[in-house]
Amino acid sequence: MIDPPRATKAPSIERKAVVDWSTGTVTDYDARRVVDNSLVSTSNMVLEQNGVIRPRPALVEYGPQPVGEVLGEVFECKVMDGTTPRFYMIAMMKSGDVANIYYTTGESANWTKIEGKNYDPTFPAHFLQVRGKVLILNGEALSFIDTTTWQIISFMSLNDPNRAPSCAPENLTGEEFKVYYAITANSTVGETAGSPVATQSISTQRDLWSDEQKITVTWDAIEGATGYNVYVGVSADGTGQPELYPIAVGLDPTITSFVDDGTKAQVLSHGSLPSYNSTSGPKARRGTVVNGRVWLVGDTENPYYVRHGGDYDHELDFSPANGGGFTPVASGTKEVPIAVMPFRKGSGDSTVVVLTQGSNGSGKRYHLVHTQLTYGSETIVAWEVMEDSGTDGTDSPDGVVIHNNSLYYPSRDGFKTTGTIPQLQNVLSTTQITATIKDQIALLNTKNMDKAVGLVYEGRVYWALPVSADRNSQVWVLDLEHKGAWILAWHINVDWMWLYNDNSGETHFLLLSNNKIYQMSRNFATRDDREPFMTEAKSGQIEWSKDGRDWARLIQVVFTLLKPRGTINFDVSGYTEDGKMTWRESVTITSNSVPVGFSDLNRGWNKPHGFSKLVGTRHSIDEDRNTTDVIVEVDEDVQWFEYRVSSTTSGVDYALSSVVAEYVGIGIKDLS
Repeated sequence: MIDPPRATKAPSIERKAVVDWSTGTVTDYDARRVVDNSLVSTSNMVLEQNGVIRPRPALVEYGPQPVGEVLGEVFECKVMDGTTPRFYMIAMMKSGDVANIYYTTGESANWTKIEGKNYDPTFPAHFLQVRGKVLILNGEALSFIDTTTWQIISFMSLNDPNRAPSCAPENLTGEEFKVYYAITANSTVGETAGSPVATQSISTQRDLWSDEQKITVTWDAIEGATGYNVYVGVSADGTGQPELYPIAVGLDPTITSFVDDGTKAQVLSHGSLPSYNSTSGPKARRGTVVNGRVWLVGDTENPYYVRHGGDYDHELDFSPANGGGFTPVASGTKEVPIAVMPFRKGSGDSTVVVLTQGSNGSGKRYHLVHTQLTYGSETIVAWEVMEDSGTDGTDSPDGVVIHNNSLYYPSRDGFKTTGTIPQLQNVLSTTQITATIKDQIALLNTKNMDKAVGLVYEGRVYWALPVSADRNSQVWVLDLEHKGAWILAWHINVDWMWLYNDNSGETHFLLLSNNKIYQMSRNFATRDDREPFMTEAKSGQIEWSKDGRDWARLIQVVFTLLKPRGTINFDVSGYTEDGKMTWRESVTITSNSVPVGFSDLNRGWNKPHGFSKLVGTRHSIDEDRNTTDVIVEVDEDVQWFEYRVSSTTSGVDYALSSVVAEYVGIGIKDLS
């Protein structure tokens, strides 16, 4: 008797789901080593919501377009019209052999040239706004835009003193010591070079003079001077001339003498006797404003000088007369100051941080701390230079950004952040943040890292970078709202990025690309200036067990999309007994079309597919719901699988909400 067939229990179908991509793009790990919620490749994508992946916004022309080649920064400026703020954009543009400054608004039809000065087009410009003035920094003598008249104002240079001052000692004889004097003259913006140095022999050290001992110093008047400064140095006879530092600054311009009675301390923090004339304005390339005080770096004649403007109402006076001056940072070393930012010490106290460019991309950080020094009955206000721990400077001064009290900046050996960590109270710690994309760091053109530009907006840091190119060829995104996930790359040539608040109150994320101004916009999908751009999100190898040895019958992979439109492609690849195979679907989601299924009847679960054969069809569906499932049928035994979502046409938008693999576990498979 034949036993009747017994009913067998259908194998249980299991699910492996990826519901967010909050780990971002991981390129430096092998495809088998990345976690399931990461991607090994992305192109023109961005993280949104709680980790869904979506095509980036499109580039749409914004405002009036440049009338010449833009050189450097496009700067947002705010001008008060009574009690109403007006917002403008300012840029330097090249025309022929000269460059000029222009301004406009987002609502204007054209750029307007600002009269008053032509500029050398060799170097790009940066800008600062303080007290209704916009400073123009391009390595030439400082000038500024008066925003009340929209005119450029330059400064008149003073002549350097050409004779040493005379010295008349009282009750000081002998040859044991020597005291040295020189003077400088101040303009409204800077200081002349030092005069020739006068030498006077004395019998007593300067700080031990009695009430009857003094030296009267007299000098020639300088036409146009707003004040004078006296510098002094003391040495034992025969030891040579020391560095001279100021003991009196901002002296009355109508008086050309000074009595040194030994009670004035040298202001060492100011810097020694200047060797060049800055009365036409400092020659700086970059700067910032910290608590109303201007700070400048990139001095073309004294690269180690970090200059600071004066006190309130003297913001553009860089002479010592009204609180201005310069502080040498890392003088004579290979560390050159190239960026200055408002920051803080580990304790939280505000300070000024200076980042330097060293060799091999190392560099250092320095803090300039406001201190008060007491010398007898005299109190001296000074800026003390404090070297921060670590060798963490930058080659990219325009790439340094601040977010939530932390610095973020590019470096040749990886991008870094400096801030306070819970384990180290009152200590600033620097951390590398590019461990997952180290292979991409190696593609950066180190010779052109000075062109990199950074911008913080809505919880993300955007960097335009020279990737295997002489210009900024890609944008990398560090998503701080998603635990510092990287998303790269956006394939856009970007020379500058900035935020502009138009005069209706709307903020625009703007980019200068190929000398055109664009805004990032969701009004158009996957189209940059009328040209489509491709998108891609590709996973690593997703396995069925931690050791990767288990196999499974992969039935299908379900892609869930939020609010999709346009033509979207789906690839699923898996490692089978015959090697790697790929299954493909492509859907076009449009309105007013007839809904159809995602698969054809002749592609049943048991239909065999050849080795590495790409299969799939394109379907058009009507999507009135917010969610659409796209099914890629597989029905093969695989050791692992990977997936890819992509597009190549314009008009594509979607958010990838989940990827679910439906499978039946097999365990270890004997392939012998």
